[in-house]
Amino acid sequence: METQWPLVIFTLFVCVTCGLLGSMSILALKGKGRDLQTTGLITAAASLVIGGIGAFLHLEHWERIFNGFGHISSGITQELIGCVALAVIMVLWFVFLRKADEKLPAWLPVATLVVAVAMVVATGHSYLMPARAAWGVALIVFYLANACMLGPIVLWAVAVAKGDADAEGVAINLAFIGAAIQLVGDAVYAVSVAMSSMPDHGYYADPTAMTTPPKAVTDLFEVMVSGAAAPMFWSAIVCAVIVLACALVARKKVGESKAFLVLAAVAAIATSLFFRVAVYQLGFSVFMLY
Repeated sequence: METQWPLVIFTLFVCVTCGLLGSMSILALKGKGRDLQTTGLITAAASLVIGGIGAFLHLEHWERIFNGFGHISSGITQELIGCVALAVIMVLWFVFLRKADEKLPAWLPVATLVVAVAMVVATGHSYLMPARAAWGVALIVFYLANACMLGPIVLWAVAVAKGDADAEGVAINLAFIGAAIQLVGDAVYAVSVAMSSMPDHGYYADPTAMTTPPKAVTDLFEVMVSGAAAPMFWSAIVCAVIVLACALVARKKVGESKAFLVLAAVAAIATSLFFRVAVYQLGFSVFMLY
């Protein structure tokens, strides 16, 4: 299946947005990071806009998007609802942050976490295809794990830029946990693929006189670990390990973690892109090709 780069961009930035808002919520619940919350919100809003542009670029006739809004079960409708909910949440944050002497109400970070998780789930759910064995529920697990890794790294960068050592320490710990969750999510997806298979009927010159019987089922796990998708899959795993290692070392170097931040950020983007490309490479159709 050909890689759809606009959708790769969309899902990547949705994970960045939701992961960042979730990380900021955890920081707020700890009573830290007040000075960087405005910058974080602006970053999250910009990320959501970039992701939305990516989604529109995928539509050859973008005006047809309105045809899907009449169906609540439509993936694009659910994503739109999620984007609106995120926008409302961010507006509420801006409203409360304008009141310098007032603390954020405890319910707002909690509500933000709920909406962020729901948006990632809705995004992943819109890509589920029963006809494609590699596009199952485990894809949602991967997106959730990806948000857990990307968000804290962006928060880490904001904390370093603002010189907030307390927030930096929390962000690094969250990045370490997020990288570990990412590896677990990758493993869950790999197990899901290992349990999947698809019939490979091959190619025939004359479908009315097939002289060769259909081939045995294709082992998608083999394709992922040693076949066409192997370079992307293993590169994603290695980059996720690099993020984990950088966060582990940076935990002891709060205030002097810029070099580790840069390496972790590059590796995080790389593993996110590599894995998404691998998913597309595993997206075989079960239909016979003649």
